[in-house]
Amino acid sequence: MAGQRIVKYPPKRGQIPRSKVKRAVREVLEARGVPIVSKRDTYKYHLKRGNKVIRSGITNDLNRREKEHQRNYGKDVHVQQVGNRTMRESAREWEKKQRRGTS
Repeated sequence: MAGQRIVKYPPKRGQIPRSKVKRAVREVLEARGVPIVSKRDTYKYHLKRGNKVIRSGITNDLNRREKEHQRNYGKDVHVQQVGNRTMRESAREWEKKQRRGTS
């Protein structure tokens, strides 16, 4: 039985990280030829005080993120959505470009 892994008990619910479960499901679907479509669930935003942009970022919940920023920066800041919802990967690329100062 060399090379085989023996599991005495199945892991309890919640003990397997979601990332591993998602990766395994993705691998099975790809092996079966099922097309995988990423969700467009991420917002790009500018945090503003008046008309001045303080910072840019991404989130999946604009209202929650605005409240978090107001706790840190004060009640006079607001979040303005930039563009439409997008996929997480492309939103991260946009965020990196914003930090570098390029468009």
